[in-house]
Amino acid sequence: MAAGFQHGCGDFEVNLGSCPNSSAGVSDNSVDVSAEVSRPGGGAAPGTPPAPGGTGASAPWVYENALSCGSDDPIASNFVACRDDLTFTFTGTDIPLQAITIADIASFRPEPPELAAEPDGWAVVGMPANFVADARQQVVPGVLLGQPAEVRFTPVGYTWDYGDGTSSTTAHPGATWDALGVEEFTPTATSHAYTQRGRVTAVLTVTFAAEYRFVGPAWIPVQGTLDVATSPMPVAVVTAETMLVAGTCTGGSGPGC
Repeated sequence: MAAGFQHGCGDFEVNLGSCPNSSAGVSDNSVDVSAEVSRPGGGAAPGTPPAPGGTGASAPWVYENALSCGSDDPIASNFVACRDDLTFTFTGTDIPLQAITIADIASFRPEPPELAAEPDGWAVVGMPANFVADARQQVVPGVLLGQPAEVRFTPVGYTWDYGDGTSSTTAHPGATWDALGVEEFTPTATSHAYTQRGRVTAVLTVTFAAEYRFVGPAWIPVQGTLDVATSPMPVAVVTAETMLVAGTCTGGSGPGC
């Protein structure tokens, strides 16, 4: 008497390498058992899946890390299965691929921005004082994940603390009255009119977006932003009074001169 059976795996299990094809034959005096594991990709080494877009495989490619297989992952969205025996690296390097955040680039710092105002160091109650930021895009070299790298900082936001309890945020650094082609004491997008005399301290905080690269020309965004404050700038807020005079004061000594 003899009997036999065969167990077959679907493409999904075969592609994962998690299920062998097995068969057995049973006779009166013996049991014959055999098994083999099918791997996609023809002559590839056991356990090695085919490269994406390669030939010799009809089943899906498997991805490195189950935690990275979310539907929003640009690589994993093309695949249907995950396993932990593959390694993806940054292009042109052997550095393991991972998301880079602001915390990872703590050793990279842009030059602090500067704050200027006109009139320089003082303002008149009720009249606009014009504040201008000096913040530029910067490329800072250093070491990231143990490898030489560059980080590029780009200013994307400006928060103005005028020192009197008020503040504003803009997407641009402002410009001088001369650069804008307007008269002095003209209101601007970054100007501020104080309501009381006294001494205040103004501070500007610049928000930087960051990108990094290890090799090649491509810049990769860093997750998060970096805020960098300027040195405090004292401002003397004064009052001004006008007086009617007889004639001009140039070269004269009329009343009020």
